[in-house]
Amino acid sequence: MKKSKTIEQWFEYGRKCFHLPNGVEAIRGFEKVIRLNPAYRHHDGDNPYFYLGKIAEIECRLTAAFVYYSRALAIDPADEQSLIGRGSCATVIGEHEQAIEDFFRLLKLSPKKRNVPDKHILYVLAKNFSRLKKWSQAIYWAQQAVYADPGDERHQKLFEKIVASKIFNDN
Repeated sequence: MKKSKTIEQWFEYGRKCFHLPNGVEAIRGFEKVIRLNPAYRHHDGDNPYFYLGKIAEIECRLTAAFVYYSRALAIDPADEQSLIGRGSCATVIGEHEQAIEDFFRLLKLSPKKRNVPDKHILYVLAKNFSRLKKWSQAIYWAQQAVYADPGDERHQKLFEKIVASKIFNDN
C-alpha cells in the first residue's frame, strides 16, 4: 500500500513545480495543502496562497491573484511578497486606495526585515496617489522617491509628470 504524502511534502511538491515551472502541478500541490489545512504555513514562513497568487498574477488573472494574496496576508499580515503582490494587482485593477494601504503597510515594516528598498515603495505610492488625482500626496511621495535615489531618472520623470498634471488640472 502506498503511503500518502504529508502536508509538508505536498507543499514542497507545489513549490518545486512552481519553480520548474509547471503551474498545473503546482496548483494541484498547493490546493491539496489548502484542503488539508487552509491556514497552513511552512516552517520558512511561506504559504500556498502566496504561490497561487503569483501563478494567477502571471496568468493575468489579477482579481484571483488579489484574493489569493489577501488570503496569504490573513495568515501572515506582514508577508512582504504578498503585500507587494496584492498592492501591485490593486494598482493595475484600479483599486488605488487598497494599493496605497498595502504599500504603507510595507513601508512600515522594518527595513531590516524587508527586501524591497524604500525608493520603490515611495514610487508606487506616488503613482497610486496620482491616479486618484490626489496631487499634494502624489507630489510628496514622488519627491520622497527622488530624495531616496536622486540619480534615478524614472523617479525624476514621475515627479515632473505629476507636477505637470497638477498644474494642468488646476487650470
